[in-house]
Amino acid sequence: MPKQIIIAEQHHIAAVFWEDQIQELVVATGNQQVSDIFLGVVENVIPGIDAAFVNIGDAERNGFIHVTDLGPLRLKRSAGAITELLTPQQKVLVQVMKEPTGNKGPRLTGNISLPGRYIVLMPHGKGVNLSRRMRNDDERSRLRALAILIKPAGMGLLVRTEAEGKAEEAIMEDLESLQKQWESIQVQATSTRAPSLLNRDDDFIQKVLRDMYSADVNRIVVDNPNSVKRVKQHLMNWSGGRPRRSINRPPSGVHVRLRLFPGQCCGQRSPKT
Repeated sequence: MPKQIIIAEQHHIAAVFWEDQIQELVVATGNQQVSDIFLGVVENVIPGIDAAFVNIGDAERNGFIHVTDLGPLRLKRSAGAITELLTPQQKVLVQVMKEPTGNKGPRLTGNISLPGRYIVLMPHGKGVNLSRRMRNDDERSRLRALAILIKPAGMGLLVRTEAEGKAEEAIMEDLESLQKQWESIQVQATSTRAPSLLNRDDDFIQKVLRDMYSADVNRIVVDNPNSVKRVKQHLMNWSGGRPRRSINRPPSGVHVRLRLFPGQCCGQRSPKT
């Protein structure tokens, strides 16, 4: 059974299947989703649990942030009670790390991360890290050296497995895009009234492919013709091609079958044997 990604874009649900079993499931619904970035306002600081509740725009539930997740939000670098690190009505830039469940609001963090196709930019992070799934020592050395050279000052980089074998130019373009995204978030944070949503992965197709697609995927199932076109375009962009108005099949070197729910195949291409 081939490895496949099934995307129900209309319902914002996606899954990775391998040998008839779900390996990974993504459900992107609700007002607070994982990776959303908000400009919030501290409502309450609770010293008994070393945590604070942050208003991010939900009238019914505030977000929750623990002292260990404050990161750059600390008012003081030295260790101390959370009442010395956060104050009520303080504006904070936070990211959702766990979606709300039941009566509990979302779990928040001050350690912002921006995922790209090949790297993850951590604006308040340090150093360079590589995915543990990279096995080739020569490739690890190449990518580590490149990441050290291009890492923005005062930030951290995580090199993803998908960077293996990719040209330096493609990785640098990915970083440039993430830097522009971070600059936009910073501008909004200074000009937007809190609480407010500043950043979200609105393109569900792109988010799923960025986080789930790999070389061993040879079938992608989608639920509408427009999704087929957009999947092909994203794959072409990442393979170094240029998007065109009409794409009849995946780019050379990308061996994927695109199929509509529940109808006939569109732009089939069988994997190499």
